Amino acid sequence: MVLLFQFVPSHETLAADLPFPTSGRVYNTAESGWLSYDCSAPKNGLMTCSFVQTGVRQQLKPDEARKRFSKEAADLEASLAKDYKGAPGRMFDSPEWKELCTMSTDITRALRGEPATSSPAAMLQSLEKMGHREKQDMLRWSEAVARSCSSRNLDGMKDALTQSLDQEQRTCLIRTNPFSQTFKPQFSNSVFQAWIVADSNPAGECGLINVSRLVPGKDSWQWRYYARKIVTNPSADLLLMSCGDLDQAEYLYDASPQPIHLQCDYIKPDF
Repeated sequence: MVLLFQFVPSHETLAADLPFPTSGRVYNTAESGWLSYDCSAPKNGLMTCSFVQTGVRQQLKPDEARKRFSKEAADLEASLAKDYKGAPGRMFDSPEWKELCTMSTDITRALRGEPATSSPAAMLQSLEKMGHREKQDMLRWSEAVARSCSSRNLDGMKDALTQSLDQEQRTCLIRTNPFSQTFKPQFSNSVFQAWIVADSNPAGECGLINVSRLVPGKDSWQWRYYARKIVTNPSADLLLMSCGDLDQAEYLYDASPQPIHLQCDYIKPDF
């Protein structure tokens, strides 16, 4: 009797023939940011990709600005008295306060094109390097401080605080995060579906499992990246929060560019 054996290729064998991403960029459809990726050809059933994640966010949101103003305005007199080494009500006579008033007056005069008096030349020269919008913001701040210097009350300082918070709302922070992931093919009824993160072992106190995946689109370059982590130990604590409070939502990064609706008069790195 002759026995016939049919060879069924394993998923590892098929991996070399599967579609895979090479390099490109995908855009976060829920938040402002994108992922740049560079993937190697599958080997031994696995594919490794290098990513650079870029995120853009507003430094201070309006509701956060309102909360900060309420708190800082309420503490302003005590805080300034401490900073300028004078008891509340008497700090306007301290040398530190007078120095602030001289500086704010010189900034105001310099930005108006008038001669300054006694502030360091290096500080005044730095004003000349500012852009138009930055000069406008600095002028509003210095004028507000000067009003408090003239009136000897804190109304101008509160206006200066409002100006500083407004500037933070118009500042955007950019963060980049490089990382790499190794993927394995995912099948459903022997039909290839995606490349999914290969390491399925829970990590850390929260038992995080990365289930992110790369899914092919209609064209070879139209890959989508789904980012998600699952918490398997929600009852554990992580620093000042519970593991159960960690974000387990799925974020889609699509090949189509996404508009970023942020007002960015200033751009700073987000450390």
